Amino acid sequence: MIRRAGLQLLLGVSLVSLIAGCTGLRTREDVSKDSRQTKDQRGDQTRPNVNPTPPPLVTSQPTPEDSGADALPPQTAPTPVPTPPTVSTQPGDTFLNRELPKIGLILGPGGLKTYAHVGVLREFARARIPIHAIAGLEWGAFMAAAYSEKAQANDVDWKAFRLRENDLPSGGVLRGYRAKPVDDFDSFLKTVFPSGSADKGRVPFGCPAVWKRDRFQWQATGYIKEVVARCLPFPPLVSGTKGFTAAADAVEESAHWLRSKGANLIILVNVLGSGETLGEKLAEDQYGTSILWTEIRRQLLKSRAPTVNWVASVNTSGQKIDDFDGRRASVELGAKSAQDLTSKLTKQYGF
Repeated sequence: MIRRAGLQLLLGVSLVSLIAGCTGLRTREDVSKDSRQTKDQRGDQTRPNVNPTPPPLVTSQPTPEDSGADALPPQTAPTPVPTPPTVSTQPGDTFLNRELPKIGLILGPGGLKTYAHVGVLREFARARIPIHAIAGLEWGAFMAAAYSEKAQANDVDWKAFRLRENDLPSGGVLRGYRAKPVDDFDSFLKTVFPSGSADKGRVPFGCPAVWKRDRFQWQATGYIKEVVARCLPFPPLVSGTKGFTAAADAVEESAHWLRSKGANLIILVNVLGSGETLGEKLAEDQYGTSILWTEIRRQLLKSRAPTVNWVASVNTSGQKIDDFDGRRASVELGAKSAQDLTSKLTKQYGF
């Protein structure tokens, strides 16, 4: 009897344990449900908070009357090219870890209208937007070279206004108007560029010179005075070139060189506003030159992405290429236009 009772007790304990174990079993559906609940509970901790990058600021192609900056859409479907970096919006992003674009600036031609570039450079300095490399066309080459030495807009202003009216060509009743030979600018260039090499400045500088008709020779090495002397000549102020070429080709050459120096955001500053480019008397005497500058302005307005990414148009319609007394007014026009440019660059890229 005692032995049978012990067996029954043992059997009862085993049965209770078996029942308890069965109640603890979970089906596949139970496991999946718990897994989903756990993932949902920790989802906010592991899922990155990704904000979409704002779309690029793109407006229409500027006209000669415009004064401001425009980001240029491609005229046709572009081939894949490196795009300027955009501002990151990831959590924890600060101005210390942003990858800002490297600006390559092209200062366009325009005789004494190019004094507007002084105002443009001044606004870049005021907005604290660094210029990675700089190129210039015609008198824009003088402004670019002056900036490259110390990367200071005030230094460009000082050098540019060392120019005296007797440094420029003058017309006469008998001899008419003639552009001044570049050799006659030697004393002026020595004054503002007494020494130094073009490739030793704080900012890389270069300019395209016409060596033979329809052929460029890029100028970026040697004494800075000699480099400017090869890029400066163009009618009506300075003679000495061996041929002429379309401004659009010079812009393309400049953009290519700037990218070779590491720039990835190319900005063209166009100071050829609407209206007559030459003064009335000079236009009558140099009708062919007037037509040439009209064509150059038309070519500059055709500059598009991906050759350049932005165009800053300075409305200098009230100034002329040979307007010596209008230089300070051109500076202020450039500064006004550049305020729009620097504001958009700061908003777009986070400078």
